[in-house]
Amino acid sequence: MAKNRIIYQSEALFAGQKSSTDITGAHENNGVDIKQLHRVQSANYAFNVSRTDVNQFGELAAIDRVVLDTPTVSLDFSYLLANFANEANLGFNVNPNEFTDAACTSAVSTLLDRTKDEKNYFIQTSREGMDAIGDTYGAVAAEAETYAAKGADTIGIGNGFITSYSSEASVGGFPTVSVGVEGMNMVFDAGTKDVQNPAINKIDGTANAPGENLCTLPITSGSAGQDDLSESGLLNISTLRPGDITISIAEHSIDGSFGTTDYSLPGAKLPTNAGVGTNSANIQSYNLSFDLGRTPIQRLGNRFAFAREIDFPVNVSLSIDAILTDLTTGNLNTLIDCEKSYDIKIDLKGDWSPGSATSCPPAKTTICTYILKDVRPDAQSYTSSIGDNKNVTIDFTSQMGGPNQENVGLFMRGISQANTVDTAPPNFTIQHASSAQSYGYSAGDVIFTFDNAVTQNAAEFEDGDFAIVTGFEESYVQDLGSPHPYPQKSLTSPTDYTLVADPDNKTYVIRPNATVLAAMVAGDDTILITGSVPATVQDFAGNVIASSELSQSITNAL
Repeated sequence: MAKNRIIYQSEALFAGQKSSTDITGAHENNGVDIKQLHRVQSANYAFNVSRTDVNQFGELAAIDRVVLDTPTVSLDFSYLLANFANEANLGFNVNPNEFTDAACTSAVSTLLDRTKDEKNYFIQTSREGMDAIGDTYGAVAAEAETYAAKGADTIGIGNGFITSYSSEASVGGFPTVSVGVEGMNMVFDAGTKDVQNPAINKIDGTANAPGENLCTLPITSGSAGQDDLSESGLLNISTLRPGDITISIAEHSIDGSFGTTDYSLPGAKLPTNAGVGTNSANIQSYNLSFDLGRTPIQRLGNRFAFAREIDFPVNVSLSIDAILTDLTTGNLNTLIDCEKSYDIKIDLKGDWSPGSATSCPPAKTTICTYILKDVRPDAQSYTSSIGDNKNVTIDFTSQMGGPNQENVGLFMRGISQANTVDTAPPNFTIQHASSAQSYGYSAGDVIFTFDNAVTQNAAEFEDGDFAIVTGFEESYVQDLGSPHPYPQKSLTSPTDYTLVADPDNKTYVIRPNATVLAAMVAGDDTILITGSVPATVQDFAGNVIASSELSQSITNAL
């Protein structure tokens, strides 16, 4: 029966995972070649053929209209931000949650090295009146022809390159991502199994021969709330909410780690480096975006452009709208001579409850994190009128850095199908250095080693966050029957010790002063070292430490 219309329930959007080196090859239903994009809200596509008129003297109308340039196929779609699975499937580099800020690699590194920059896209339309999700009919060869006859079809867009990306969220609305793609070919085919590969040979513009290198779409999935542990529990997250978004701003740190000094530009007061928004402007929305403009590279002898390379530099922009509260003091004139750059982090948290174990209210886990490094403020715009709150809009820009630049550009860190969520609390051990080692260890150093990178209330650990008790055990001192020069002692910073190394937010090297060190090394008996950290310590996934105290008895450690 012919369709009367097509609505959103029957459609699904997919991205082919084949690299640019074999994009014209077969796309199998193996869970790898083609990946579904979830939480899609809109999809618009079109093609445009540019023609050049051939005119001559003696005739008014053109004698021909010739296609000189490569036809352009455009695809624009948007989706609710529930995790970074879509970003990873689109080719962006998504760093695992356990990576520190300094260890993250640029979000576009996999596009720059051309391993994931060119993809095929597929829009599936299921049978009329049927949800695309859960419609398994036509998945096997015996049903494929009948399924196509029932009105199921596929639109393929070949040789697609991402040209724009934007992420936005505002009070009262869901975080949303919009993506723009430019392709080189479009194919309309019946059914979802063994459909034509839409990619073309960019040298001569030819497509695959009929029946060659066919593509099969996977069965659609993704009902909100379904317990899909096969996809790392991703589909348990329906969407993220604006009430779970935290924005942190700090002065730029050149070593790649997130800065520790608060934003200080004169004007609107913004959240601290730890994301504390007390007395700061009430942020209403953010908009993060960048364009990847591409220039077709052509040559004589080629009918089509054989490459579409990114136009550099690529600027990433962030705009923040807020209701103005307190102001920071200062003179704009100083910006000229004392300009600073900043690091900005946007953390989006959500409810993570894979399996059947849930709590009420559920614990919040950091699902997505955007990190912008070395951004500079371009403008502050203030608006005020009768009946409205006074508002401020602040615009920042930075440039995309290369794969080896860890201190500039845009970085993504979070949960994807490859990066599963970490729900385990961080733990630590204590060691007593017996000799000089790496990270600047010296004999007598006390080393705290965490199994995950950690923070204290989202801020870097400092000397005073450690509490150490060391010296001889009380029982030993009492057995001597007389006052002993080296009883147990509670160490305080910086009088008794200093933090001398923190190479990875996991390893912290504590160095006692000379007096304390003498107490620790005197004699051959057991020395008890009790170390503790604040109970609010958490890893980068938001897991709070299980135990904040640990005792380590060391005999003749030195």
